[in-house]
Amino acid sequence: MFKRRFLIEFGQNADHALDYLTGILDDARVTTLQRVEGIGVDELHWQYRKGWNSVGALLSHITAIEHYFRIVFIEKRELTDTENERWIAGLDMGEHLPKLITGEPLETYIAALDESRKLLLDAVRSLTFEQFNERMNAYDSETGSNLAWILYHMAEDEVHHRGQISLIRKLYKEAAA
Repeated sequence: MFKRRFLIEFGQNADHALDYLTGILDDARVTTLQRVEGIGVDELHWQYRKGWNSVGALLSHITAIEHYFRIVFIEKRELTDTENERWIAGLDMGEHLPKLITGEPLETYIAALDESRKLLLDAVRSLTFEQFNERMNAYDSETGSNLAWILYHMAEDEVHHRGQISLIRKLYKEAAA
């Protein structure tokens, strides 16, 4: 069972801002895991209509985005050909959606989410406040953005997709009735 913690602990990272961010990321993830807990394979891969996301596809997307953000914005490098091949379907979805309807059980997705989160948090823990706050030419051509906002946006994206997961699960239950 996945349980939310209703506090953010400070003093875990070199900077309290990083503690705050990791607290947000942790809460976003545990609530995502709560939303899919106990889901069966049929429901995990069900599509309301052809071309619609499935719960599994959205979990793959969340995983791929986390790897992408770590590699591009923290490690500051492009994806290798191998990484791009591994993550492109989850990143872009759309035409790649059939590749994400795999028939895999929930445990496979949870393991992938755990791996991407561990790698992300290891990378975040190595950051200094200066790196966390450094302006990058990303998202807005006038102001740019900083890594703090980019990682917040990653958490925001997961929460957005968790809403889609909730909607898909309601549609599945209605269709199954």
